[in-house]
Amino acid sequence: MSRAITVRLAFGIVIFSFLCSLFIASIFSALDPSALSGSPLGFFSYFALFVAQIFLVVPIVIFLRRNQMSLLENFRLNVITKRTVLLSMLLSFGTVMISSEINIIIDKIVPIPQSFLNLETLLSPESSVSMLLIFTTIVLIAPIGEEMVFRGFLQQYLEDYWGDITRAILATSLFFAFIHFNPYWAIQIYIMGLLLGYLSWKTKSIYPSIIVHIAINGTSMLFLALGENAEKSLLWNDHIHPLLLLLGAIAFWYGLKYIRAERVNIL
Repeated sequence: MSRAITVRLAFGIVIFSFLCSLFIASIFSALDPSALSGSPLGFFSYFALFVAQIFLVVPIVIFLRRNQMSLLENFRLNVITKRTVLLSMLLSFGTVMISSEINIIIDKIVPIPQSFLNLETLLSPESSVSMLLIFTTIVLIAPIGEEMVFRGFLQQYLEDYWGDITRAILATSLFFAFIHFNPYWAIQIYIMGLLLGYLSWKTKSIYPSIIVHIAINGTSMLFLALGENAEKSLLWNDHIHPLLLLLGAIAFWYGLKYIRAERVNIL
């Protein structure tokens, strides 16, 4: 990655990408009559989120292409082995179980504000088309786009520029948490960013971090969709079932241990 790019410029490009994404979302959201009436959100509101998440990477792609820089290299889209894919999936299971229990504990100590509970309405559209859009956006588009922007572009640049991997991961994770504008889940998002940042650095690819990110977002959507059924099958005394938590801890330890031991070959 070119050292002609300053740290300020790298952060500026990412911020500009998010502002463009928000601008695109506001344009399409304005086409939804329900946005002003207070009624349940309609198709255009969900379509706005879908388009905005896709557009997130567009300004960075344009910047890289105009500077004749490789998209594959600068987004860290390096091919990984099947073994690394399987280890990433195993790690994903462990991460989901552990992070779910952490969320439960935090919610018991500091109950989630009512304003954040309103997100359930946003994530529970009335039409099947809108449901497909929000599911695709949160479970697929958002993880891929965010990993390309943060772990692929920004963190990789900071690693090269500073020559300090720890500092690059810490800074990127902090910015990742900040840009979500969600103070209640800021700590969880930051911790998740640290794990995703480590995976992308260790494997020299964002594919493992994409896999884990998809698992976390997908599980959240699944829990929301199942409602009380999820509680009956996964919880025990208002906590993640001890057996699932134990299996999750083992899966996390095993996956992380052997990813650390993997020999990285960029294909």
